[in-house]
Amino acid sequence: MKNKFNNLAIIGGDNHLPIHAYKSVKKKFKEFIYINISKKNKSLLKSSINTYHLEIHELERCINILKNHNISQICFLGSLNRPDFSSLKIDDTLKKYINDLINSSKIGDGNILNVIINIFDKEGFFTRSFIEVFANEYLLDKEFNKITDKDKNDINKGVSILNSLSKYDNAQSCAISNGYVLAIEAVEGTDKMISRIRSIKKKISRDLIEGCLIKIPKKNQNLKIDLPTVGVKTLEMMFKNKLNVLALRKDYTIVVEKKKFYRSLAKYNISLSFIN
Repeated sequence: MKNKFNNLAIIGGDNHLPIHAYKSVKKKFKEFIYINISKKNKSLLKSSINTYHLEIHELERCINILKNHNISQICFLGSLNRPDFSSLKIDDTLKKYINDLINSSKIGDGNILNVIINIFDKEGFFTRSFIEVFANEYLLDKEFNKITDKDKNDINKGVSILNSLSKYDNAQSCAISNGYVLAIEAVEGTDKMISRIRSIKKKISRDLIEGCLIKIPKKNQNLKIDLPTVGVKTLEMMFKNKLNVLALRKDYTIVVEKKKFYRSLAKYNISLSFIN
């Protein structure tokens, strides 16, 4: 492991996953650096060793830091809002790639991520998937509780919907209950989508503990940089909004705090089902 993933850097954005990742990297690697581009996480990482805080536009500074530390492999984690390219400060390195970024942004977030990987590849860095480095720690092991045939039908319907929407580079998750399409994730993210479910159920007189949250990667999604993520908060949101089945792809979903996650499945009586 140490030889395979030496000279590793994490480039972390928003949400709680990069914070947990920092702790994992610190335990397993003596030589590493963490580049934080999240304003939200800056205070949480303020006194952390081997950590640099950059603005999203500081591409040249980022590459210089990586090269100065002899970094050859990088791993991207967390989320970021799509920047307003017209207002970014452009350094000399970013200037070389800004047109590619602008053009890709007109197509979708998936295309932007592909361009970002290509940029770092051209600058001499290899992008690793986070689960390639920390598979055992951040991948789910087993299903939890049995699901009904009705749940299976809802899951199949959700997978079909999400796969159909993939060509528009949109939606990693949706919620289906007894055949009803309750919600489909848009730019707001999974948690905010789930937060709408209870009120929707009440409107259609289905305020019952039933329904599936289906969360899968988009087709042609770059699995090195943009994997779906679930955690205890996901389960808390499901419980509050009366969803009782979570369906996902086992090998392509990052789980945060795995042991606590399985305990929370039992606490909230939520079934976990893996999609083939």
